[in-house]
Amino acid sequence: MKNTLIRYLFIIAIGFSNLGNLFAQETHSDTTETRDPKKYYLKINGVIKDSKGPDKADEKVVVKGAIIKIINSNNYLVASYFTDKKGKLSFQLPLDKKFKVIIQKKGYVSKIVEINTMLPKDVNNAFVFTVDVALFAEVKNLNTDVLLKPIARIQYDKMSKDFNYDIAYTHKINGELKKMYKEYYTLKKEK
Repeated sequence: MKNTLIRYLFIIAIGFSNLGNLFAQETHSDTTETRDPKKYYLKINGVIKDSKGPDKADEKVVVKGAIIKIINSNNYLVASYFTDKKGKLSFQLPLDKKFKVIIQKKGYVSKIVEINTMLPKDVNNAFVFTVDVALFAEVKNLNTDVLLKPIARIQYDKMSKDFNYDIAYTHKINGELKKMYKEYYTLKKEK
């Protein structure tokens, strides 16, 4: 009786082991399906502008030679670009990944944009998203801690079937940015 019970438990254990292997194979096969990055990608176009204040918001001063660093989800630098003489930037990101884009130039306060290119499995397309970012000159005694977080998050929106800003996050961060900009313009006038 005891030997029969041990054999029965052994058969059940083998059955669970094989079931686990089946799930592992299914999971493995799902993760190995990748989209061809030459056909399916997210292209980012934009302009980096020089922020001159709320009264000069429509000024067309651009930041040429700004560095655009692309950081992957493991915090490794995977690419870097420079804005051209018109302040323009353009680069492609593969789909189904997460990135941090750091925009910086000496003498300016850096900004971060998070880009999540994860898509539903049935969506295959080449996307283009335009983003304009305003950098402002460093000012002594300005608290820029809010800029340690991304100023925007870009992700795929199932409703529009396109990439868009995370509206809830943008609303939240804009409240914090307004306080910092108010302090910035006050310090700049004092200077």
